[in-house]
Amino acid sequence: MYSSSNNKKINFAIIGKPNSGKSTLFNKLIKKDISPTGETYGLTKDLLLENFIFKNTEFIIHDTPGLRRKNKIYDKDEESRNKKVIKLLEKIDAAILLIDSTENITRQDFKIADTIIRRKKLLFFIFNKIDILDNKNEFKRKIKNLLNNRYSQSKEINVNFISALSGQNIRDFLNEMIRKNDLCSLKIKKTQLNNFIGKISKDSKLPKIKNIQIKPKYIVQIDSNIPKFKIFINSKKKAPNLFIRYFDNEFRRYFLLEGVPIYMKFISSDNPYSN
Repeated sequence: MYSSSNNKKINFAIIGKPNSGKSTLFNKLIKKDISPTGETYGLTKDLLLENFIFKNTEFIIHDTPGLRRKNKIYDKDEESRNKKVIKLLEKIDAAILLIDSTENITRQDFKIADTIIRRKKLLFFIFNKIDILDNKNEFKRKIKNLLNNRYSQSKEINVNFISALSGQNIRDFLNEMIRKNDLCSLKIKKTQLNNFIGKISKDSKLPKIKNIQIKPKYIVQIDSNIPKFKIFINSKKKAPNLFIRYFDNEFRRYFLLEGVPIYMKFISSDNPYSN
């Protein structure tokens, strides 16, 4: 369906609220006890950088201080650390949002996720401490249902369940990160793009503007470090969010790109070859 080139280096950060197990995971991945761990809040006060090799891929890994809600921050040093973490997001390829399974997912977790998604980075929701839950399968089912039904950007994330302490399932998400990072460099064939446009143009579920159905007329891929496309539509008006969301979901489903950052620019034009 498409061709891609394998990127042998992945630069990623472990991000999340305090005490979610970020430093434990960092130490487990690099196989060294470098980052301080414990129940005390705020043990990690600096950005830590290491690297390790897995499946012939070099992983550059950053451990970060915990990100608390702004209304809970009264220390200028903590505020400064948070700014460094946010600035780091511009430089990485992927982010692990580590979540304590015993606390479930919170509003702060979603806010952190939104910050990462806006920067078009690979994002993994990693639920830690899964080994100490009584009913693991039920927890996984509830989390996936919650994300699919209540998080509008669920198609842009990847979900895994691990134990940073024991190492359970860590290899699985590393393999997934390699696969999704490889998809970020894909080049979709023009014939496949045209086939998709032809298919979706016949879809009766496409949203309408004043009873006129919006349809994509033409699509082109632009060279970029992530999949990037221009989509021309049959309207002089700006594409509504409902149409953009529907198109994005169908595109991801058709090309098997769930959990991959995609940039789409919708262009309103009578002539698909203009601009």
